[in-house]
Amino acid sequence: MNLNPTPLNPLPLNPLPLNPLPLNPLQIDIHALAADFIANVETCNLEALAAMYAPDGIVNINAIGVDQPAAETFETLRAMHQRAESIRYEVLEVIPTESGYVQRHRLHVVVPQRGDTGPQHLVIPACLVVTLKDGLVARVDEYLDSSQIAPLFQR
Repeated sequence: MNLNPTPLNPLPLNPLPLNPLPLNPLQIDIHALAADFIANVETCNLEALAAMYAPDGIVNINAIGVDQPAAETFETLRAMHQRAESIRYEVLEVIPTESGYVQRHRLHVVVPQRGDTGPQHLVIPACLVVTLKDGLVARVDEYLDSSQIAPLFQR
C-alpha cells in the first residue's frame, strides 16, 4: 500500500512575481524625476521644464481635451503664476509604471483679492500620467476638475 500518493493535478510554479517591478532600462530614479518635474512647474522654471521634455513632447489637459506641444502649455502655466498669489503642489503619491509614472497631488492656489472679495484658497485634486521616452517626458496627461480652477482665470 502506497502512503504517499502522487497528486493528480500538480500546480505549476509561476515563474513571474505577482507584482513585477516596472521596467526601467535606463535606471531612472522616477521619484527624483517626478520631484524635479513638479518643482519646475511649481516655480514656473520654464527653461528647466523644457529641458525635461522630449523634443516632440505632448501635453493633454482634460479640461482642454486637445493634445498640445509641451511648449504651448507653458503659456498657460505662466498665466497661472501671473494670476496666482501662490501655487504649491502637495504630492500624495508617485507610482512608477512600465512607461513612466502616475502622480496624484493636490494643487494649492491662492487667488488674490479682487474688489471686495478676499483671497480665495483653492485646493484642487489632480492626477498626472507621465510617459517617458529615453529618460525625457514624452507625454503628460493631466486630469483635474476645471470648475475648481476657474476662479483663477476669472477677472
